[in-house]
Amino acid sequence: GISALAIFDSMLNWAYLYDDHSINAAVAHLEQADVVVGFASKTFDVPVIEGILGRKLTLNYHYDILDEASRAYAAQGHRRHKGDWTLDNTCKRTIGRGKIDHGSHAKQLTEEGRFGQLFNYCLDDVHLTHDLFQFIREHNGVIRPDKGFLNLTLPEWLTKPGEGPLNADFIK
Repeated sequence: GISALAIFDSMLNWAYLYDDHSINAAVAHLEQADVVVGFASKTFDVPVIEGILGRKLTLNYHYDILDEASRAYAAQGHRRHKGDWTLDNTCKRTIGRGKIDHGSHAKQLTEEGRFGQLFNYCLDDVHLTHDLFQFIREHNGVIRPDKGFLNLTLPEWLTKPGEGPLNADFIK
């Protein structure tokens, strides 16, 4: 199940919290967005939600920061090393701050009824993802593990000039 799911809605500039009792509302929120942005969301967040739903999510567009950074890093001839491209390390290098906890603690926090800590952790992660994406949009990339700059080309559907802000939802 899902103990907590945070979605930052860029159109409303507001973060929403969902749990296993409100998963259908979270799914509706994600499926209405122009684009869903996450970090490792193609291999973790989305498959977890789909497993609970028993169906595929119908997303208009999906941008996974880790997926794009990994692809660009490999194209430069670099190999990913364990830990180099976590949300925590990528954010520390790129925007100067990292995570307040680790996802492996979510189950323990839930079991101990420490929902305040759990919700703060999820909200912090979704804000980090949002801020990292804003950095990518402004600077066209992130800082590599060796402190060099990694250019990331944003898909055309993310940069539609003159059409105003996209309704991007960030998940964690």
